[in-house]
Amino acid sequence: MKYGNWTLGQTEALLNLLGGEEKAKAILRGEKILRIEAPEIKLFDKNGRRIPPKGLQNAVCDPDKDFYLVQTEFRKAKDYANRLVRFQEAFHPGPVSAADFETKSKELIDELKANKLFANLLKGIYLPAVLPQIEAKNFDYGRTLEQTFLSAVESAYKKQFPNRSFCNYRKGELEGQVSIVSGARQEILVERMKRGIVYAIYFPNPLQGFSPLASREQMSELPESLILGGGFDTCVALMMYPDVLGRDWHTPGYDLSALQWRSLGCSLCFLAHDDELYFDRRATLGSAYDYYSSGFLFLGSA
Repeated sequence: MKYGNWTLGQTEALLNLLGGEEKAKAILRGEKILRIEAPEIKLFDKNGRRIPPKGLQNAVCDPDKDFYLVQTEFRKAKDYANRLVRFQEAFHPGPVSAADFETKSKELIDELKANKLFANLLKGIYLPAVLPQIEAKNFDYGRTLEQTFLSAVESAYKKQFPNRSFCNYRKGELEGQVSIVSGARQEILVERMKRGIVYAIYFPNPLQGFSPLASREQMSELPESLILGGGFDTCVALMMYPDVLGRDWHTPGYDLSALQWRSLGCSLCFLAHDDELYFDRRATLGSAYDYYSSGFLFLGSA
């Protein structure tokens, strides 16, 4: 027999895929044409969550639906203008107009919609964002994170929720201690921010249920235009959208999986409660929690 390892069950399964015996015979007679194509790759499901790739070695669990986010609206120009005011108050940049913010954001969203690999991302929570220019000379990720970005998160969160507190449990412990993990692509964002203001779309919880190690591992199968969430992007999102991302206990935690703090065994994270938002280390990088997620940042293909 030419195909000695082929079983009767496999023959039956193939006939079923072809539509049954009659259609298979029609193909043999030349009355129908069989076209073989590779299946369409799906990276994200109908809820905008990353589909765990086959062969993933690190831990992933199903997300807990009790920990969720609510999409804020972007239907009118004022929706963009109101978010841009928060950015301007925090970073005091040069001229940045609401019209530019709206235009750049819509261009990025349209690019995502047109890409079959990414389109489902928009079925999850997505947040247009503006990231400020940062100092290029003597750059230190940890120092910039603490002095510029965490302080902006604290101010925005307290303004949104006057009766709550922001707790930075790593205060004074970031300078010289934070680095970018290989393969996370955060260095692309950093270089752009050194050159000027950056427009982007931030996805806060497409990896809910992925451990930080799994979040890093799956990056190898994603197109390079997606960046794994780190410190600057997550802070900007929290600063511009504290009402969305810090709403209450039932918002997810946010892993900064693109970053290493002090050693390979530690990263950083945010977690909101009903009365506070805190920033701390994440030392269980191999553990998958159903209420934690890493983020993605989309800068566009250009």
